[in-house]
Parts: sequence; C-alpha cells; structure tokens
Amino acid sequence: MTIDQNTTVISFEGRSYIAVVTTTYDTTSVSQTVTNNSCNTSTNYLITYTTSPTTYQKQTYTYTATSTGMNILEFGFKAVNQVKTWHLDDVSLIDKNASNSEMLVNGGFENGSLVGWQILCSSINCGTIAGNITQSNCHTGSYCYEGMCRNAYDFLRQTILVTSGHIYILSFWLYTDGHNAQAAYVNIS
Repeated sequence: MTIDQNTTVISFEGRSYIAVVTTTYDTTSVSQTVTNNSCNTSTNYLITYTTSPTTYQKQTYTYTATSTGMNILEFGFKAVNQVKTWHLDDVSLIDKNASNSEMLVNGGFENGSLVGWQILCSSINCGTIAGNITQSNCHTGSYCYEGMCRNAYDFLRQTILVTSGHIYILSFWLYTDGHNAQAAYVNIS
C-alpha cells in the first residue's frame, strides 16, 4: 500500500512499518533504500515524560502543520516491568481550521482493539511484554492503552492527513507509576 509517492507501508513478520523509500533505477537493476527505521526513537519530541504524572492528567499541545501531507502521531513508551507502566486514554487531535474536526480514529480505544492505531517494534524491542489495550485503570470508558515495553521503547502510531497552515490541538490523558527508569514521548512528524 502506498501512502504517497515516497512513503510506503512495509509488512515484515506480520507487522506494518511506515517508511520513506527511495527508489533508484538504471538499465540493469532497481534498488530501494529505506531511510526511516521505524524501531528507532524519534529525535524530535513535542513532549517528553519520565516519572510523572502519577495520576491521570490531561496533556495538551498545539501544533501548526508546515506542509500538507501524511504525518505520524507517535507515542513512545518505555516501562520497567508489568507493574511500572504507562496508561494513555482519550487521545484527540482536533483541526481548528476545519470546524474542530476530529482527526483520529478510536482515540479513546473504546473499540477494545487497536483499530486506527499501530503498535510497532514490540517483538523486536520488548520480547513477550509489550504495550496493548487494557481494561485496567482507564481514565474514561472501558478501554485504554497500557505502555509496558520493558527497558526499551515500543511505539503507538496513527497516520493523519494534515493541511499546511492548519492549527491542530492534540490532547490526551496520561499517567505513569512513577519509576525513574521509565520514559515516554509524543511526536508528530
């Protein structure tokens, strides 16, 4: 599946990765180079977290798109163990220039599944303990996301179409169990 001419979804071992692919042609061969390794943490963060918030708190960020096209909303979570984890719920991305239209699918995880979302790098970085949908300690409703990849990051992502110059309001509810070896971040790229 091609998202645009330079961005492709690559399936590998049952998982999908979004990557920028450069294709070069000559008279004898075709080669492709993947220039975006999905299992590396982002180098630019909108927001980062370590030991707080230790109770659910609403997080809000205003984002202005600098170009039109596909962007990725990415949450990266690194936990300590199955007890020291992150909880994410009620994620929303509103386009202020389009009558406050909601941009995300299943932001509250109330489908009880990851419809609209991708979890990446769990089997590579986390072994058998990785982030997933849970019914425990949710902010509202019956379901939320629990980031529990031990000592490494896994990623929760949703691809969105943004318009240059539009203002977007990202909001979500987040809490952690507060261990100093935990970390999380949010990025839109």
